[in-house]
Amino acid sequence: MQPQRDIAIFISLSLLSSGFLIAAVVLAYRLTPEHHRQQRVRWLVLWSFKGLFLPIILWTLVNLGLSFELQPFMPEIQEAQNTGGRWGFPFLRVVGYGLFIVCSYWAAITLGWAVAKAGLGLNGKLRSDFKGLCFSSGLGMFLPALGLVVLGGLPVAGMAAAAIFAPIAGYAPRIIRAKKLPPMYSRAIARMKFGKYNEAEWEIIHQLETCEDDFDGWMMLAGLYAKNFNDLAEAEQTVLEICDQPRTNPSQLSVALHRLSEWHLNLADNPDAARRALQMICDRLPGTHLAHMAQLRINQLPQTVEELREQRLNKPIPLREDLESDVLTINPSSELDKAQAARMANACVEELRLDPNNLPAREKLARLLAERLNQVDLGLEQMTLLLNLPDQSDAKHAEWLHLMGMWQIQYRQDLQLGRKTLERVIREFPQSPEAAAARRRLRSTDAEYRG
Repeated sequence: MQPQRDIAIFISLSLLSSGFLIAAVVLAYRLTPEHHRQQRVRWLVLWSFKGLFLPIILWTLVNLGLSFELQPFMPEIQEAQNTGGRWGFPFLRVVGYGLFIVCSYWAAITLGWAVAKAGLGLNGKLRSDFKGLCFSSGLGMFLPALGLVVLGGLPVAGMAAAAIFAPIAGYAPRIIRAKKLPPMYSRAIARMKFGKYNEAEWEIIHQLETCEDDFDGWMMLAGLYAKNFNDLAEAEQTVLEICDQPRTNPSQLSVALHRLSEWHLNLADNPDAARRALQMICDRLPGTHLAHMAQLRINQLPQTVEELREQRLNKPIPLREDLESDVLTINPSSELDKAQAARMANACVEELRLDPNNLPAREKLARLLAERLNQVDLGLEQMTLLLNLPDQSDAKHAEWLHLMGMWQIQYRQDLQLGRKTLERVIREFPQSPEAAAARRRLRSTDAEYRG
């Protein structure tokens, strides 16, 4: 019965050791941020070789009995070899013991290191939540771990330590990578509509404390300074800080500087400052479509304040119905229709050269680019420019944002960005028809995703 018992012990301890290894590797991998996982895998391979395979090989060799002078380390194997007995089965049992001890200690050290590494970069609420998880898990598993050590001694100390670290490593990813809710500016918008601008400023700043790099929030704050506090210098400083943030993409930079240019032109009657703001787009994004659009706008800016006033007196009023009717009659099924759409887009560009503030022409150009010419990014840029134009109604803003969200989902297949845009429609214009359509679209999208 003894050989069968030795084999059963070896198999059981081998399976238990494999469970320790798999659990430690999986939990350490889940704790690692996605952009560091490849580096962590390389580290685990190297650490497995040094802390796992080498000790197991060494333990096996020292119990094998390499020569007469170098006898097996464990007495039972040495006794069986010296008496000529069957020493293979005791050898398997001893190897199983060593395998269990090495793997349990390796798993405990690996999990402890991964947990400590995961907690280093946490701040604020995440750090306090992580500490709470460590305290509660340690408190809950302390008595079982202590019982293991009392009953089994040092050979099971690694298993006891792994039992403490495993729950922490298992639940920590939910805390570390908890999904952040987007900032909500509905209260700030409501206060602005009631003329409570100081309270609106406080609400915006409060939301930005939870998401410091939110572009929409900073631009809303800059617009509050420019339009409501009449502090264009503070608004300009805010916009320039936004442009210097590393996470601000080129489209956002263009949006911010176009809006700053419009504030200088319409609120301060300062064409030179408006020109400087647009020139920053050309300097920072040379050779891009955004720089080209900024240069076209610069060419249309008045040179003096007197010329600006003359333009305002003689500003043309375009007919929206004529411009929209062409877009709706195009069938995108043939190359001829695409050529017709390209001609219409070129005509819109010519109209915008004469009057960059021609809203219907720019909206028609955006629709043609996105829906007919397969140039969705250019169409979204045109819509972004429309959103930046001052003194536009909430109905138009809701319509343009809803259209952008639909394009992002339908044409770019960017569900995350499109969802964010539609949620912005619901958040900023909750009573609009576009908000109702956005809710229906989000519900259908969620249903498709679950399916």
